[in-house]
Amino acid sequence: MEPLFSHSPRSEPDRAARGEAPPARVYRLELPVPRDVVYRAFVGDVHLWWPADLTRFGEGTHVFIEDGVVGEEGVNGETVVWAEVRHEEAGADIVFSWSEGAPAGSPTTVTVALEDASGHAAGGTVVTVTQAGSASGPGSDAQLDRSGDWRAILGRFAAFFGQLPAAVEELAGGGA
Repeated sequence: MEPLFSHSPRSEPDRAARGEAPPARVYRLELPVPRDVVYRAFVGDVHLWWPADLTRFGEGTHVFIEDGVVGEEGVNGETVVWAEVRHEEAGADIVFSWSEGAPAGSPTTVTVALEDASGHAAGGTVVTVTQAGSASGPGSDAQLDRSGDWRAILGRFAAFFGQLPAAVEELAGGGA
């Protein structure tokens, strides 16, 4: 049954039954640090802040973003690729085709956008992470859940800069 009003939210089972993809998940974090520093930390220091419990190999793993991929190397040297970098503009944004946890051939798109924040004398940065484009139909929400808990990931990134993980806002979607 369709909602009575066109602006009424549709229930998840109805959306999945119609074969629709889940809505994009959007998270926002404001940091009191200049964009270039935030960008370098996100890309170059990812191994220092990425949550070990959100890796395949666990503690001691080395998460990396280099040579056009996002991946992880375990302590035994085994490597797994989580995503391909589709677009990167240093200090502005990076877009991944995220396949870790996704069924073959249906990656999600993760966009990390950096913008100058107003109100910071030293130059602050707003980090916005959008995850969208999962497979449609039953199981699509589970795919988003498996392919990244961006609230927790950004929470660790916030802590890397001395901010509370609670500083991460969920702007849209059904966050994990």
